[in-house]
Amino acid sequence: MPLAAWVASLVADEAAAARARTTWLRRQAAEEGTFAGALVDLAERAAPVVVHLHNGRRHRGTLVVVGRDFAALRTVGGRDVLIAQRGLASVRTLPGNAVTVGDRPVLTELTLAETLAALAGERARVLLMGHDPTDALVGELRAVGTDLVTIRLDGGGTAYVSSSSVLELSVTVSG
Repeated sequence: MPLAAWVASLVADEAAAARARTTWLRRQAAEEGTFAGALVDLAERAAPVVVHLHNGRRHRGTLVVVGRDFAALRTVGGRDVLIAQRGLASVRTLPGNAVTVGDRPVLTELTLAETLAALAGERARVLLMGHDPTDALVGELRAVGTDLVTIRLDGGGTAYVSSSSVLELSVTVSG
């Protein structure tokens, strides 16, 4: 075999091996993908998304924080919405956006409860939603305990909510 043909054969073999490695790495990354990892990637890219919640509600915006058990979305209107991951049914990107495989690690151990407790310290005005989208609670976030969220309702009264039933909390007015 002439030297030129032999070199061409080696180059072709190396190119095929590189394509096989790339395909294998992509498949491995996809197999290691997690929902939280996909959220992290979308947040880092500041990709516009539509989130669909199990209670039927939807929000459009950009993911800004992904915690251990929640994601924070800044809506198109500039409102911040904290969403428990267990409340997220799906997250959709716009047509033409790059596909993510979700193999990214969550970079913070911050939890939804810790975030709510910080907001309670600021007496933030909030809208809290659970599994029933017709039962919105609006008022001042007063306290967050081990498994309890307390809201002083607009118009008087206080709501005591089990932490496990909180699917989303929108900050309606800053501190």
